[in-house]
Parts: sequence; C-alpha cells; structure tokens
Amino acid sequence: MPRRKTPKNTESKGSPETSRVKTPSRKTVRKTKEFDISDIVEQTRDAVIQLLGLDQLGVNDELVSLIVQEVVESLASGYSSKPKPDAIVKKLKKNLNLYRGIAAHALIENVDKPTLEQLEYIARFGERAVIGEISKFYRLATEHNREDIIMALRTAWSKYGPKNMVECPRCGFNSIAPDYACVVCGNVVTEKYIREKIGFEEKFIMYVKSASVAELRDVASLGFVLANQKGVFYPRSKNVVKMCPCYTIYLSAKEMSILMEEMNSRDLQV
Repeated sequence: MPRRKTPKNTESKGSPETSRVKTPSRKTVRKTKEFDISDIVEQTRDAVIQLLGLDQLGVNDELVSLIVQEVVESLASGYSSKPKPDAIVKKLKKNLNLYRGIAAHALIENVDKPTLEQLEYIARFGERAVIGEISKFYRLATEHNREDIIMALRTAWSKYGPKNMVECPRCGFNSIAPDYACVVCGNVVTEKYIREKIGFEEKFIMYVKSASVAELRDVASLGFVLANQKGVFYPRSKNVVKMCPCYTIYLSAKEMSILMEEMNSRDLQV
C-alpha cells in the first residue's frame, strides 16, 4: 500500500488582528509610463476603498494603503498619458471583481488569520489565490460553521485546483492525493474507496485488453498499476506523468488471474 501521509498543518501563528504587510520591493511612489501617479493615488483613495469594500474588512491603514497603491498603479498602467482621477474610478467600476481579486490576494499574503468578514471576501473574490492555503481557509470556514464559504472555496478548488483527484467523503472537495490523504481536510481514505470512486474494475479490464503482452508481463511482476478517473496506466510509461495525479492500485489475486488469462489467450492465438 502507498504510504499514508497526513498533510502538514497550514495554520499560521498570530491573532486575527495581526497583519504583516509585505512591502513591495519597488518604491511606494513610482512613475507609470513616465508620469507620477502619487497624486492620483491620493485623490482616488477614498473611492477605491469604498468600491472595493475595504472599509468593511477591518484592515489596518498600512495594508489599505498597499492595496490602493497596487490597484491604482494597475488601473493607470493602461494609459499612454497621465489619466484623470475620474477616469481611474470609472475604469475601476467596470472591472470591480478583477480588482477585488487583487485586494483578496493582498489579504491572503498579509493576514495570518482572517476575520470572518475577511474570510468571506477571500472566498468570494480570491479565486486562484486561495488554492495555496485552501486547507487553512476550509478549517476557518468550518470553525464558523459557514457552508456558503465552504461552497465558494470548493468552487475555486474545482476551477483552479489539480484535476483528476478523487472526491473526499468528508469535505466534498476533489482533493484526495496519491497518498490517499485529503489535501484540504486531512482525511485519509482506503484503497477500496479509491477503487470504487474511479471505477477501477471496468477500467482495469479495458487496460488489460489494450496493453501488449510484454507490458502485461511486467505489470504482473510489479504487482500494481497506476489509475485515476481517466483510466489505468502502465507504471513505467513515460506518458504517465501527463495523467497525474495517479493512485497506486495493488492487484488482487483475481486481477492477477485476469492478467495471466489474457496473456495465455494471446499466446494461443499466435
């Protein structure tokens, strides 16, 4: 059986109120396409904060300033000449979710333990950015008993997370890793569960019918195959990496018998 490893605890130390702002390496005020935007940042600050909903998140001033700076820089970067503050605000209104995503990413990077309001914001707008800390956000959502947040995290995982992973029976994410442990909630499943979820029996028969005799002999010697939702694969195949993640499935006596029968039937045909 493959080694079962429980994922490391991803919980970060620190109180909900503690935020560490990761200061960008660039200067706080930079020139965008040869024009200084520091005055635009100042003039649009209140509007950006309100439109992004930062005033509802309990974020400290330092992090708010970082988010506003990054958002305005991004908005201004598309102009060949210095834009007016009204133009920046108008552009932001047309692309709110995009820039809420930037704000959510900043929260993920700088807040160790999000408050409930911050967690809601991250789950709703974080999208791809939540994947790296999905286990922490799932745990926090369960602590608050917020199924709606869990559903938002599950949607992001399905869209941006690894593909072809088996669904975890505990958390409902498609997140069972090749070591049979869930990368989201830490639950460990059995090989029997994996076999049932991927429909191994039928896929194995199809594999046996299509593989060469030499390959079948080697599989019989190895005693296992690799498998996932898409099919069963020869463990030594150079293309198996493209099919990952795959689960190691050890063959039963019955399955070994199927291998031998298939090899013998082909020898007789020759």
